[in-house]
Amino acid sequence: MVVPLSFVIFVSMIKDIFEDIQRHKSDNQENRRKVLVGDPKTSKFIPKLWQELHVGMIVKIKRDEYFPADLIIINSSGPKGICYIETKDLDGETNLKHKQADKRLLELDLNSEAKIIENMMGAYVQCENPNDMLYRFEGTLYI
Repeated sequence: MVVPLSFVIFVSMIKDIFEDIQRHKSDNQENRRKVLVGDPKTSKFIPKLWQELHVGMIVKIKRDEYFPADLIIINSSGPKGICYIETKDLDGETNLKHKQADKRLLELDLNSEAKIIENMMGAYVQCENPNDMLYRFEGTLYI
C-alpha cells in the first residue's frame, strides 16, 4: 500500500513543480510588458514595465490592451466615461462588462493628459481591505 501511495504523491509533486515553473515564466513575461505611466515632472505618459508599477501611479490603458492589475477608472475615451472590460482570467466569463468612471470625475476638466496627471497626482483612495468580492468595491477618492 505504501508503494502506490508514494507513486501518486511523487507524480503529484512533479505535476506541481511543472505548474509552478510555468506560472513563474508567465509572471516574468507579464512583468516585462510595458504600460504608460503618468510622469509628474513632464506631465506626460511614459512607458514603464509593469514590475515597476506602484500603488497610486496613474496609468493609461489603450483599447484592447491587457492589464494585470486592479485599476480605478478616472476617465475613458468612450461616451460618459464608459469602458468595457473582459474578466475571463478572474471569473472565466468571456463577455465584456461595462464599467464607468464616477460622474464627479467626469465633471473635472481632465481632457488632456497633462491635466489628468496634474490633477490626480495628489489624489489617493481610502478603501476596504482585499477580499473575494469581484463585483463590489468600496472606497473613497480624495483629490
